[in-house]
Amino acid sequence: MNPWHFGPLANWQNGKLNPWPILAWIILLSTGTSTLLAQTAPATYWVQFTDKTHTPYSISEPQAYLSQRAIDRRARQGISIDSLDLPVDPAYIAQLMAAGDFQLLTVSKWLNAVTIRSTDTLALDSLGLLAFVHDVRITKDGRLRPARHPEKIAQEKTYAQDYGTSFRQIEMMNGHLLQEAGGAKGLGMLIGVLDAGFRDADILPGLADLRNRNGIVMVRDLVEPGGNVYNEHYHGRSVLSVMAGHVPGELEGTAPMADYVLVRTENGNSEYIVEEDNWVSGAELCDSMGCDVLNTSLGYTTFDDPAQDHTYADLNGLTSHMTLAADIATRKGMIPVNSAGNEGTSNWHYIGIPADAFDILAVGAVNSSRVLASFSSRGPTADGRVKPDVSAMGLGTIGLNVGGAEVGPINGTSFSSPLVAGLVACLWQLHPDRTAHQVMDAVRRSASQYGDPDGDLGYGIPDFWRAHLLLLGRDLTTLSSPEALSLIPVPFSNYLDVEVYAGNASTMSLTIHDVLGKLLWSTVTGLEPHTYSRVRIQNDLLSKLRAGVYIVEVQVGGSRLTKRVVKAE
Repeated sequence: MNPWHFGPLANWQNGKLNPWPILAWIILLSTGTSTLLAQTAPATYWVQFTDKTHTPYSISEPQAYLSQRAIDRRARQGISIDSLDLPVDPAYIAQLMAAGDFQLLTVSKWLNAVTIRSTDTLALDSLGLLAFVHDVRITKDGRLRPARHPEKIAQEKTYAQDYGTSFRQIEMMNGHLLQEAGGAKGLGMLIGVLDAGFRDADILPGLADLRNRNGIVMVRDLVEPGGNVYNEHYHGRSVLSVMAGHVPGELEGTAPMADYVLVRTENGNSEYIVEEDNWVSGAELCDSMGCDVLNTSLGYTTFDDPAQDHTYADLNGLTSHMTLAADIATRKGMIPVNSAGNEGTSNWHYIGIPADAFDILAVGAVNSSRVLASFSSRGPTADGRVKPDVSAMGLGTIGLNVGGAEVGPINGTSFSSPLVAGLVACLWQLHPDRTAHQVMDAVRRSASQYGDPDGDLGYGIPDFWRAHLLLLGRDLTTLSSPEALSLIPVPFSNYLDVEVYAGNASTMSLTIHDVLGKLLWSTVTGLEPHTYSRVRIQNDLLSKLRAGVYIVEVQVGGSRLTKRVVKAE
């Protein structure tokens, strides 16, 4: 299966389809080759067309094939409508379908291609003779192969605070500051989730808030057209819960107020390269709907048909259709976020497709102590680029479990990815004038080891409050040691916010004196190392202080900030 917490996935290696002649079958069967199984089901093919010259659609009239939201998103980021946006020529599709007994599965306007399913071998063999057909590749044969089994990963629990048991995974990236201090919970943002299925997401209590506000704006099954995504695999539902779930005292998603498009692109019962082409069509669907962020907790390295397997050399950002489409998605103004993979302890070891894309946020996994999870896939790409891009909590992530009725720890980069995707949506909500590239760059620059990236955590654990400040224009890249930055608001009433950069410090001390130097109150507060924090001091003492002038002193590491503040009436 290709949900990343289950095992490896992959891609093709060969060029145009070259069906074996009957003689080859006779030779193989006569030699007793046991790996060749009789075709028992329709095979699936990817067919690429030569052009869009005669398409009835026009770049000057995008309303015919893009939603107003998608058009507005492009205009906001200065992105022009181009030929990639034009739908595939319907006449080409009609002629192709008339050439044989074919079932149309998906259509890709970006790659000018379709995916079809058929047992009509004579018609399939003649597809290359059609003048408008550029390329034909088999993406899934009809052979029966042993089912894949999930790989178990040791679980590690997190602790509960204001967000219940899910607080740690959000706090680690200062996501709670975006949501509380910044007031960003994804409102007005649209997130596309491309996965293996969303079993029972239409009835489970943990997603009731999402349904009650009509936050699921579209569902689509691209594996079995017309299918019901709510009857398929649970994986996508658990992924969705990390972003949109709400169970009081237990679970709060990273983008609980965003809207969602749910697309099934992955067949959980097998692994063939056709699933990459399904994803391309799914990304295009999300684009046409006007999605801002895409989350994909899938990745591909090897397939049930070894002839389709990727090699490490393929991870160059230029080979896989899915990887190329991920880059196009960003050029169209979306931010794709993808799990890095769970192959860290396997022979493969590296990230998978499409995490090798140039313009994607590939997310690795750490535990609650910010330590690399052993299963997290490593970089770099084949051409030496930093991967993963960032890392988040993927060991012991809190979400809806396999059954869906309970909240508990779930493991894999499948779940570190939606943590980041949800917070990316929240960050973009605060900076709607910024482009996809600008937001992605701020996320990378905010990360804990941006100045010294590696193949384990990439640029490190992102700090979304720091990314927010970077997008506001504050130059925070020069700070490396602990520093107390500011006290707000001034004057204050019943609370004070202390802004600090923790550096390598894990605590901050604060004292309040009156103007005569008498100590009125002191506290020591824990900090997340190497992050920017906005610590709120709010208690009965502050609310009961008389109006007047007070001296507040903050110390973090070797940095000390002393400030006269005024308490308002």
